[in-house]
Amino acid sequence: MANIHKILGKRIQSFRRKAGLTQLQLAEIADLSLKHLGEIERGRGNPTLESLDNLSQALGISLMTLFDLEIEALTTQDMEKLAINIIQSSSSENKSKMLKILSILAE
Repeated sequence: MANIHKILGKRIQSFRRKAGLTQLQLAEIADLSLKHLGEIERGRGNPTLESLDNLSQALGISLMTLFDLEIEALTTQDMEKLAINIIQSSSSENKSKMLKILSILAE
């Protein structure tokens, strides 16, 4: 499975962009440092529940919405990046299986 931190970070980034906010603006509204928000969005940060609650409030969404990790909420570009990360981190055996599945889906 893809790294949960990366998926969550991409969701936060996607919601931020939809809200028309820069990282700096969101960080200020959510009472986070710009560096910490950047790390969270890149999937490298380990946000506390309080930070996630602050972010969800600043974005005008519920925590439930934030944690609804449906892939459909991601942009096409984000989905492609996640797919590449999943493939790159998989074993050779799983890569072969993924290729077969992708070939079937592409037909």
